[in-house]
Amino acid sequence: MTEAAPAATTPLRVLVVDPDDRIRESLSRLLPIGGRCLVVGGAGDADAAIELIEGMKPDVVMIDSRVAQGDAGADLVERFRVARRGIRIVVLNWSDGAAPAFALAGADAYIRKTFRPHELIDAVVNAGRPPA
Repeated sequence: MTEAAPAATTPLRVLVVDPDDRIRESLSRLLPIGGRCLVVGGAGDADAAIELIEGMKPDVVMIDSRVAQGDAGADLVERFRVARRGIRIVVLNWSDGAAPAFALAGADAYIRKTFRPHELIDAVVNAGRPPA
């Protein structure tokens, strides 16, 4: 008797938001490794991200905490959630300083930019899972 092939898992659709195009490009190349994430776009600021969220319909937005400098973290999280209901938000930062503000703002995950590649992919995948 042969076993059925495992069902293919649809990769999470991810939008990368970082003001530095080199970092945005690097993250966009890193996330698809292993096939669990599909990067659907990238933006350098919140306004561009909102437009892409509305058009590209990502499951997860991964955002550098510097993008929120003009917005309070809670305002930015709310703007993303208004643009796409159910979107999951992963915040990237160089230090622990932004973690409490974004955690209180309702971000789904937080990771420092000193991550190892598998840690970043795992954080995005775990954040992208629907709540139990």
